[in-house]
Amino acid sequence: MKSKRLIRFYFSADELNRALDNLITVNALKIDDFSKGAEYCAERILKLIQVKREFCALWRYIDGIMEGLSAEERGILRFYGTARCGIKSIGKERAKEVKRVTVKFGRRARRLERYAEAVRLLGEYYCLCNAGYNGFFLEDM
Repeated sequence: MKSKRLIRFYFSADELNRALDNLITVNALKIDDFSKGAEYCAERILKLIQVKREFCALWRYIDGIMEGLSAEERGILRFYGTARCGIKSIGKERAKEVKRVTVKFGRRARRLERYAEAVRLLGEYYCLCNAGYNGFFLEDM
């Protein structure tokens, strides 16, 4: 998985958690629906709870990596993770800084294979990661 997806996941975990909670609620309310059985809805809820557990473990792992970075480096990663464009469009110096910090992040994420299931699930639920651009500029660092 690309590091940008992991970084976006880290900075949009609250929105992702809220979306998963909403999916759980929707499935809980469908239990009374006769077109789908209660067992189907219960299985779906259990699956979503398991997904949340996997994402929680992955988020804690990435948070441990982020704690080892400076505030400036975390700001650069936040900018990169929430950007809707590639790094080629931000200028040479900024792109160089983003690459440096991204490589540093990647080197520290050596045990990522332990979270292979969470990374796989992130591929499925990535559309729910809505790390919107919060008006954060690299100049603000």
